[in-house]
Formats: sequence, C-alpha cells, structure tokens
Amino acid sequence: MQIDQRIIDELSGLAPEAVREDEPMAKHTSFGLGGPVDVFVEPADAGAFRDVAAFLADEGVPTMILGRGTNVLVRSGGVEGAVLCSTNAFTEIARTEEGLEAGSGVALSKVLTLCSEEGLTGLEGLAGIPGSVGGAVKTNAGSFGDTIGDRLAEVVTFQPGKNSVVIPAEEIPVEYRRTILPEGAVVSLVRLRLDEAPPEDVERRRQETLEKKWRSQPTGMRSAGCIFRNPPGGSAGRMIDELGLKGTRVGGAVVSDLHAGFILNDRGGTADEVEELISIVRSRVLEETGIELVLEIEVVGRRAH
Repeated sequence: MQIDQRIIDELSGLAPEAVREDEPMAKHTSFGLGGPVDVFVEPADAGAFRDVAAFLADEGVPTMILGRGTNVLVRSGGVEGAVLCSTNAFTEIARTEEGLEAGSGVALSKVLTLCSEEGLTGLEGLAGIPGSVGGAVKTNAGSFGDTIGDRLAEVVTFQPGKNSVVIPAEEIPVEYRRTILPEGAVVSLVRLRLDEAPPEDVERRRQETLEKKWRSQPTGMRSAGCIFRNPPGGSAGRMIDELGLKGTRVGGAVVSDLHAGFILNDRGGTADEVEELISIVRSRVLEETGIELVLEIEVVGRRAH
C-alpha cells in the first residue's frame, strides 16, 4: 500500500529519527531475509511506542509488532503497512520478590544473565534462545523441559490507544509453543515466578544448556531456529533426519547437517527458497509418515511478483 505523506510526517513527529520508508526487513530478521516494509518505526522509548501504535491503529494502517526478528520469515515481497519494532521500548528489567520482571523488548539472554547473577532458577533451559521476552512469551519459548509459560506470574498488555491491563497467569492459556493472549494485545511487561538457588549453580546449569546446544545446533549461521513444532510424542528434527533430508537444498536454503529441524540461509538464500524447502520437507514427511508438520516460525508478508 502507498502510505500517505501526512501519515509519514505525523509518525516522524511522534518518533523523531525512528521512521524509515521502504526499509528492507532483511536487516531486522535473524534469517537475514525479507523485502521492504512500507514504513518501519523503531521508537526510542515506551511512551513513543504507545503513541505510534495508537496513531497507526486510528489511521487503519496494518501494523506488525516486531521484537528481535528471530522467529519469523518475511517474504521477498515485503510487508504491507507498518512494522513497529520494540527493541528500544519496554527495556526495564529488575529483581522482584517472586523472581523478576522484564519489559517485552528485553533480550532473553539478558534475563538469563540476571538470573545467574541473582541466583534465580527455572529458566536455564532457555539459555541460547535468541529473541526478546515478548517473543518468548508469545511462543511459549522453551527447551530441555523449561518453558517461560511455566514461570509466568503476570503479563501486562495494552491495546493501542488504551490503558494497560494486568493479566494473571491463571487467566492465560499456555500451550506447546503458544501463549493465548487477547486479540491485538501488545505485551509490555512480563513478571516471572522463579525459585532461588546458589548463583554458581544457576550459572553452571546455564552453561551446560549452552554447551548442549553448541554441540547439537548450528551456530553462526543465518536461521530462525527450529522451523517446525515437534509432533505429539515425537521430534520433527529426528523425523526429517531419518528420512535422509539433512543437506537438502533449494538454492541458498539448506536443511542443516547438524540439526535437521533447522533451515539455514546459506550462500545468499532467498525467502522464496526457504518457503520452497519448507514445502518439500513437509510434503516428504507427510508422504512417508502421515504426519503434517506445523510451523514453529511465523511466515509473513507479500510474495514477490
């Protein structure tokens, strides 16, 4: 869509030096892929973020909220409307009586560091998961038996243009790789219930998790993490591996030789190539096992013309 210059000017007033037109989304995703968004806004603080969100909603501009872009594939045709990025907003983090609280824009790695320093245990299995707290809550991020959903105390959200709402964990349905929040709600703050343990024990368990992942998952390569959710009672990566699909390639997109649940952007891949490879893997798994793999990542945007 063509965004009216009046809207661009208003956005620039609400978030000075934070508005970019036709911004390549490849700059903002861990895959390093994605065509341009009509307008990209990265407000400098929470107040500006809320003002921009309210204005975009009032103007009817389609808006995608983005954290650190680690669990998303943006198509080559880019994104219609606006992308509103939270990396500079909602960045507070602090110890609490129950555990800790963190803004949705805080990097998950920073949460794990604070846990080690403060002797807070319960999230060590999340070590090595990239992305933000908000994204982790949305996807109920977890590994090695730990999930962030199991540790929720409260989630503070808001609808654009409206006041914040505190939602207790008891009112938030949590599923495998999915947390169900009100439609259109933006997460601003998350409060977690954690247990206490000697800081050195927490740090040791965090390092053990990182070492396991370094041995079993590709590092230093462009990816969006595990592409598929594990089917009930099974492992998507193991199924793909057993079908001999490691190393399967479409152009610059390739199934990892180390962990078959990962698809890598290798040698200048494109989003179209990643999507085609996803389709090949899903079709083969369905044909051979009767199981239809469900995506763990989110695929957004327009297909290239």
